[in-house]
Amino acid sequence: MTGNEALALGAITAGVRAYFAYPMTPATSIFKFIGETSKETGILVKQAENEITAIQMSLGSMYMGTRALTATSGGGFDLMIETISCSGISETPLVVILSQRAGAGTGLPTWSGAGDLTNAVKCGHGEFPKCVLAVSDIHSSYTLIQEAFNIAERYQIPVIVLTEKQISESLYTSDNFPAPIHIERGLSDGKLRYNNSDDGISDRWIPSKNKKPYLSSSDEHREDGSSCDESNNAVTMLNKRMKKLRTLEKELPEPKYYGNTKAKEIFVGWGSVKNTMLDLIQKNKEIGYLHYEYIFPLKTKTLEKLIEENSKNLILVENNKNGQLGGLIKEEIGYEFKNKILKYDGRALTVEDIIEYF
Repeated sequence: MTGNEALALGAITAGVRAYFAYPMTPATSIFKFIGETSKETGILVKQAENEITAIQMSLGSMYMGTRALTATSGGGFDLMIETISCSGISETPLVVILSQRAGAGTGLPTWSGAGDLTNAVKCGHGEFPKCVLAVSDIHSSYTLIQEAFNIAERYQIPVIVLTEKQISESLYTSDNFPAPIHIERGLSDGKLRYNNSDDGISDRWIPSKNKKPYLSSSDEHREDGSSCDESNNAVTMLNKRMKKLRTLEKELPEPKYYGNTKAKEIFVGWGSVKNTMLDLIQKNKEIGYLHYEYIFPLKTKTLEKLIEENSKNLILVENNKNGQLGGLIKEEIGYEFKNKILKYDGRALTVEDIIEYF
């Protein structure tokens, strides 16, 4: 099974009922898998005229209570960003798969990379909460897309799921597949659609003739959804939305540690790097690896404990030029990696690349 097939299977398991997309390598095979199985699953599959239409159809479907999905690569994702901002301020759940390839512009369209982490975390005009996840293999592809939908609906935010060509199109085998994750819609009845709750999460119900009507738009609004540009209200509502980040951060797990717990050399990475590091750990039992799947909001307690142990040599490992996860960590806790292994030629990191460090 490929990584994209696992993402598609996970989306089906998550209860996705509609898939909208415009073909773009290396995300297209998700489109192909869901399309080829649509008769069995009953999923509505539509090729939009462009990525803007695809994400807006997905957002509209999610607003009406249908779990919908779209997937693209870097250039297509750039076209989707305005709608992601709309999702943020209107508090409409949204899930987008961003399958990375190397380079800006067209770049290296048939090669792999992991240079879109910063774009995913920082995307969108204005300030609004979002969540960014990153898969590494078929197991995480299958489970994290399910987690993405639960997070999107419960927290009423856009969730971006990062993958890479190296993961999307590689073949994996597995003796055991993870159990399906329980679907959580986060629906509730209420009087005010955007009520200012303690955790930032407002009541949300699916629009229908049996439910209280409410206004929903990309304008700033009051708790009842009516547009309002008063300064006090703008501050109150933005603060309300941003509270969801802190609530979500408490729920998300810490990065997972692999290898020797007493290792002096500990690598830190995300995405397809995990597969290389686990292969290396089989050869070298003296090293450790800290792997990030939940990218944003960022969890740092495990990492900070390692930093506090001055005897540890922490090495950042990424498939991009600037060490984007490292940059996010520096922004969050002020720590800068002195040692880095960065590969950005369109090729995935290999065991030999890591061995050269020693």
